[in-house]
Amino acid sequence: MAWTAEQLAALPRWEREKTLALHGRARGDLLGAWGTNLVARFGPDTLSRVRARVGSPHDALAPVLTDREWVPVHAQLLITEAIADEAFGGDLRAIYPALLEDTKKGLGRFKLAALRALGVARAFKIVPKVFNKVHDKGSVALESSEATKDWSGIRLRFTGSPLFTNPTWRVLQLFATKVVLDLADEQSQVVGHDDGQYGFLVDAGWKT
Repeated sequence: MAWTAEQLAALPRWEREKTLALHGRARGDLLGAWGTNLVARFGPDTLSRVRARVGSPHDALAPVLTDREWVPVHAQLLITEAIADEAFGGDLRAIYPALLEDTKKGLGRFKLAALRALGVARAFKIVPKVFNKVHDKGSVALESSEATKDWSGIRLRFTGSPLFTNPTWRVLQLFATKVVLDLADEQSQVVGHDDGQYGFLVDAGWKT
């Protein structure tokens, strides 16, 4: 079955205890300036409500995290869900425009121009290397996808971690893939697929 981000966002979320049971760590820059961006967009009261909803120990996370820190993988999931609940009426889908805007701001004009010059096909080639830098469990492989006269595509195969079965993580992964394509101003489509016990496939296509 092919999953869109909208379909995945509509699935029931995992219970908190099940999410907290996920093993593994992620680099802090996956969350980046999460708190600072939240305050800039919605004010400090929203950040306070998000912290209260997340609860201990993640309510103590700094509002800006970098690649110098490691956090549990469930921190990103719980904070994302809390932001959706407190700032976007519980709708994970509504996070995407803010994510795209914050990514553009974080990259800056010159890095954004460099990405567009690089092209999406070459940009996706570095995904496995980047993934291994920011996660300590699981892996991702880049595979070629069927191309047509009008469309090009790639497939990302995530394997080896229960994290990849979490619906919120899957939404974020489809969003992350879509961000790359939107930053490059490509007309695109992104869907996911179940892949075995702990796997997830992301298929991305763009107009040629």
